[in-house]
Amino acid sequence: MADRDWGSKPGSGGVASAQNAAIDRRNRLRQLAMETIDLSKDPYFMRNHLGTYECKLCLTLHNNEGNYLAHTQGKRHKENVARRAAKAAAEQGDSGGGPHSSFGAQQRKKVPPRKRIK
Repeated sequence: MADRDWGSKPGSGGVASAQNAAIDRRNRLRQLAMETIDLSKDPYFMRNHLGTYECKLCLTLHNNEGNYLAHTQGKRHKENVARRAAKAAAEQGDSGGGPHSSFGAQQRKKVPPRKRIK
């Protein structure tokens, strides 16, 4: 009689819980991503000597390719990709005048070392 209280027929195995439905949904999305995304073209994907997968951008370890693909859809990975793109754009707009250029060295004043009295 307990099965009837929850709205399922006797012997049907019961209604799928929200947790089981979420697991099934994640597995379906993972399979779809595995079919559509080619990991050989991903510049941040690396398989290490332990057999796990690593995101070189975020420095995270993943047990299988599906978990890595789920990571690439996540907030942390997307923020790191955006941060790297902004950094690359700033370097391109800087026209190669990084901290080692002669222009930056001309504007900085040389500070003499402190002399200590013993």
